[in-house]
Amino acid sequence: MKKMMSIILMIMVMTAMFTGCSVAAGEKATSEGTTAAVATDKLSQIKAKGVLVLGTSADYPPFEFHLEVDGKDTIVGFDIDIAKKIAESIGVELEIIDMKFEGLLPALTAGKIDLIVSGMTPTDERKQSVDFSIVYYDAMQTMLVSTENVGTLNTVEAFTGKKVGAQKASVQEALAKEIFIGSDVKAIDKIPNLIMELKTSKVDGLILAEPVAKQYASANADLSVNGLDLGSEGGAAVAIQKDSGAFLDIINETIQGLLDSGEMDQLITDAMLLSEGE
Repeated sequence: MKKMMSIILMIMVMTAMFTGCSVAAGEKATSEGTTAAVATDKLSQIKAKGVLVLGTSADYPPFEFHLEVDGKDTIVGFDIDIAKKIAESIGVELEIIDMKFEGLLPALTAGKIDLIVSGMTPTDERKQSVDFSIVYYDAMQTMLVSTENVGTLNTVEAFTGKKVGAQKASVQEALAKEIFIGSDVKAIDKIPNLIMELKTSKVDGLILAEPVAKQYASANADLSVNGLDLGSEGGAAVAIQKDSGAFLDIINETIQGLLDSGEMDQLITDAMLLSEGE
């Protein structure tokens, strides 16, 4: 009888083990299937709604900025043109949401926007929460100063004890803290606000990508680029939610096509000319 009970107990245990393995395998398969569905479904969702929602901080000419077109306030620029090309590749309309730069990544991860095209650098820290396309543009970082100080505030050492401005949550803010160790770094959310800080001598210099610095200098006689080379920003890329599969593929294909054809250079030139006439 004891032997019979042992055999029955062994059969029950083995049955439970096989059942558990089967359930676990089924759960794993379901989980992998769900992940795959999410990865490929983002593009399908965008196509289904017929709209690609772009998040950008439109205070960064010639990348993105406000311009009156036919009597209407319009967001234009190099990045906007790229986003339009991506929307065209997908076959949908483009909707633009203008927000503070520091709010772009939270909006993307929360699903409030589909992508960010806003001169954003694909840093290792940002890659932890979002995915990036291939780099579409890389620019030297430099500084904007008052024209009266351009001859003296043109080295890192010259800013010792002075205030350096940068956009909050940007690569420029990180550069300011890394390079200008002897300076007081002041970070503000919007570039126009930083420009006003510079004009009113509340900051002594402002770190910007060279094309942007040149555009503001061109539009303001009292401001000048000091020629200081702070290195590359690491390039600008499109940011999207992680594991977006085919959505990232079509973005990369669009960007690569623009680079290979030379159209990307033309978009940059057109945006610069447009911002000069702002």
